[in-house]
Amino acid sequence: MKHIAAGMLLVTLAIPGCRRVAVADSAADRDAVNAALEQYRQSWLQGDTAMALRELSGDVKFLFPGTPDLDSAAVHALVISEMAAYRIPSLTLTRADFAVAGDHAVDIGTYDEIQVPKTGAPIHGTGRYTTVWRREPGGWRIWRFMINELPQPRSGK
Repeated sequence: MKHIAAGMLLVTLAIPGCRRVAVADSAADRDAVNAALEQYRQSWLQGDTAMALRELSGDVKFLFPGTPDLDSAAVHALVISEMAAYRIPSLTLTRADFAVAGDHAVDIGTYDEIQVPKTGAPIHGTGRYTTVWRREPGGWRIWRFMINELPQPRSGK
């Protein structure tokens, strides 16, 4: 019975050591991701395609509801196309949650933007976003990006 109790004690002590230890997000990582996010936001406000593309990982993927995932080449083409078609005078991001674990960070929140097409009326868009950042040589880059547009409120009578 002593051997069973000793064995149980060893197993009890060993199990926590087998679990993956959660990595707390450091202030430095949070600040670095915040700086990269602001660079990306500013690239859209300034219409600077090259700046936006520098914030994307080499194997970035965008995931939009109801469409196939966009690989890196398609993401680059989309950014170039969108920046050529629209000016973004207003883009507000409101973070709801943020976590860093090792070389990845997850940023979840909402966005509110105004897109002004080359011709036509401005478009007001709001929605939710999830961005997965990855630490790469040279800094944090957008690795995965998901967005869900929220429906515009109906005007009441």
